[in-house]
Amino acid sequence: MNHTNSKTLFTQTFNTNYFLFKNIFSSQVDAAEKSLEIAKQAVEGKSGFLNQETFEKWSLEIYKDYKIGMNVSKNYVMRADKNESWFDPQLVAGSFYWTRYRKYLSDIKNWPAESIEAIDDTTNEVLKSIGDPSSSALFDKRGLVLGYVQSGKTANFTGLINKAFDVGYKLIIVLAGIHNDLRAQTQLRLNHEVIGRIDGEGNPIGVSQIYPNDQTHIISSWTTVDKDISADFSGMSNLNSPTLMAVKKNKTVLESLRDQLIHHKKLYNLDIPVLIVDDEADQASVDTSNPDKNEDPKTINSLIRQILEIFDRKAYAGYTATPFANLLINKDGETQSEGYDLYPKDFLVGLPKPKGYCGPEEFFNIEENPDDPRPSLIRTLEQEDIEVFTPIKKKSDADKFEEVPPQMREAILSFMLSITIRNLRGQREQHNSMLIHTSRFKDVQTSVKDEIISTYNIIAKQLQYNPKSNIIDEFRTLYEEDILPTSIAWPEETPVFSWDVIYKELKLVSKKVQVFEINGNSKDALDYNQYKEKGLYVIAVGGDKLSRGLTLEGLTVTYYFRNTLMYDTLMQMGRWFGFRNGYMDLCRIYTTGEISSNFEHLAIAMIELRQEFDRLAELKQTPAQYAVKMLSHPTMTLTNPLKMRNAELTNIDYSATLQQTRLFDRDEEFYRNNMNATIKLTEKVDFVWSNKTKRKNSYLISNAVDAEIIKEYLISYKTSARADKVDSKKIVDYIDRVNKDRELLEWSVVILEGDAADRTEKGHLPVKIGRYTINRAVVRGNKVKALPSSEKTLDIRAIVTPSQEYLDIPPSEIKGIKDRQLKREKRGKEKGLLLIYPLNPNVDVFRSINVPFSEVLVPIGIGISFPGSDLEIKGNYEINNTIV
Repeated sequence: MNHTNSKTLFTQTFNTNYFLFKNIFSSQVDAAEKSLEIAKQAVEGKSGFLNQETFEKWSLEIYKDYKIGMNVSKNYVMRADKNESWFDPQLVAGSFYWTRYRKYLSDIKNWPAESIEAIDDTTNEVLKSIGDPSSSALFDKRGLVLGYVQSGKTANFTGLINKAFDVGYKLIIVLAGIHNDLRAQTQLRLNHEVIGRIDGEGNPIGVSQIYPNDQTHIISSWTTVDKDISADFSGMSNLNSPTLMAVKKNKTVLESLRDQLIHHKKLYNLDIPVLIVDDEADQASVDTSNPDKNEDPKTINSLIRQILEIFDRKAYAGYTATPFANLLINKDGETQSEGYDLYPKDFLVGLPKPKGYCGPEEFFNIEENPDDPRPSLIRTLEQEDIEVFTPIKKKSDADKFEEVPPQMREAILSFMLSITIRNLRGQREQHNSMLIHTSRFKDVQTSVKDEIISTYNIIAKQLQYNPKSNIIDEFRTLYEEDILPTSIAWPEETPVFSWDVIYKELKLVSKKVQVFEINGNSKDALDYNQYKEKGLYVIAVGGDKLSRGLTLEGLTVTYYFRNTLMYDTLMQMGRWFGFRNGYMDLCRIYTTGEISSNFEHLAIAMIELRQEFDRLAELKQTPAQYAVKMLSHPTMTLTNPLKMRNAELTNIDYSATLQQTRLFDRDEEFYRNNMNATIKLTEKVDFVWSNKTKRKNSYLISNAVDAEIIKEYLISYKTSARADKVDSKKIVDYIDRVNKDRELLEWSVVILEGDAADRTEKGHLPVKIGRYTINRAVVRGNKVKALPSSEKTLDIRAIVTPSQEYLDIPPSEIKGIKDRQLKREKRGKEKGLLLIYPLNPNVDVFRSINVPFSEVLVPIGIGISFPGSDLEIKGNYEINNTIV
């Protein structure tokens, strides 16, 4: 037995026993030690000897992979019932379905141990929260599992389904979105990873490769990859045996399912435990009717509830990455025909962010740090592209799309280069996808697809047959001026290839790319399974069908024009989130500045929502006590207004936060007003020069400034009309409120000077502010390109560096503290910090507007670092007013 085979046997033996013992032993370390000893014996039984050095090396690797003995943050959960649960993890430790699925993830799909353990732990939490299927006691449990877009929620509920069958649930219904493609995709996944099938040639597929079904472990299904529920009653299996089905959230389908379930219940006198798993639970499932007007529940919501009402022992587990609508459901909603509404009354489980997952934080600078070294992956659309799509407002406008605009063409070239580089990095057989989403109208999508095919064919032929083509120069310029510098600057090390190597591979790639139209009018289908041996290279043109649930494998480049004013829709349209191991640096998003800014705001909203969830869960709050606070936005709504009938607005809370101006208006008066307001402040406050920072930058500082002067300045200072939380009027209102509790009475004010090390022309602009002269304006926004005139505001990104935020706090008090909130709380509740930035206008983003900047007129940005507060007022947020 060679070394590789011995290590494989060692690891697999450990996996099998560790997942068994960790649910039996109270100590994780004890479970690991026992499993390691059995793994050692297994290897020695095959090879006769395993030396101690090798054993210790392999054991150390396992300890690291499983984070054994380390303080790993656990998933938070809220439950209404705080009594001890019926469920014990030992019930599934060595069970048939879960063990088979776990080994499939480990041995066949090569999932990391940490990810499998996360599924094990979180699905145990869900099982603890739902009813005991082996008991005859009635139960009706409803809850929600919060995940991330494109983050493996399907793998999680697949684990839950396997375990649910192990513990005795008879019928499991998966509500798999509203489109046939997603339902078929989900059914195929469940066939492979729960049911276990043998293909037409007798070969095991999916979990059957681990071990096949036996006579006591057979799961029937009323649905297939090609067939959803229909009105045909014939051939349906008896629901007294385990049954799994994936159904579409569609009126006809759910009505048929309801009628068949009623028929079977009467025919066989059924009394079975039922679990409904609602994938994308915020889509179609939420009732948008108005009970105040005696409106009946909306169709899909009504049918889901009617199906639940058929059974006396039932559980509902919704899965979503955007829980806004679900958490705004009326907690006490109930009707005679449908029973209780789908509010998650019994449990909320938060899934951990998976290792290697690329979400909003990876694409956007969520920490708002101007020193963030990561190159941006966003490519802002310029006027020529914007003007192509702006006039297209209805399906009859399809003929207005006459040719592929410049940046859409560039996006296609970037996609081809990304495939090329992935191939050269050793990812040759992997799927590669590009998403083009510009309109919800199918006729428009068809026009876009046709023009892309025409353009792509020209590009491919020129690449293959004309070595002197200008197209080759386009590719080379894009590679050398965009892709290569971004990859070199990316935090992870990436191999660099010469243009000659790139060009040779690029010609091969150009022969394999296909263009699909993904909508109800098209026969194209994103069947990645059909291309699993060689990989599918596809440019997918579509709309709503591509905007939720449907996985785009290997997505690298997105061209995205369509906007939305709703958080949940915007988030779900972000198909670019997911796992991008080994090629994150090649990803690109071509979109407008407004959409990019809205996404960044959304990312902050999602983080605050999760932080609030984690905080309250740690305090052992129940779902009913969780008055979810969701960030509001002046031009966006959390979700469909019809789903927000139970929302009400509360006051904003700036406690322990940093607020900084990123958005600037385009008109001259905006800048003159803020310059004059700052001059007036310097006439009332005496500043002294200081250079206490390790960097040799000086700054003006004034301590013990009265709160009334700060409020007067903020009343005069104008924040952009499109600013949300960073609104000077809201900030003044907050200071007013906390002043009553003797907080924020005393302020430090700092006027920053530019970096002394900046020797460029941009860094040499002096600024006069009243009686003070700043030697160098602060350079910010230098990474932002000039914006087209169609953009209403300029987003210059973050302006406050971490070192500047704590200029008023002695370094000894925050030494060793990494958490930014904890640092801010060291300031003391009575003290605040106002940072004023005279910004250098000699950067592209400010040059793009028609304002006569000079030494006496520059953009003025501000940052405010707030300490913690004792007030329990939480944010300009939407909360569920049905929760008392």
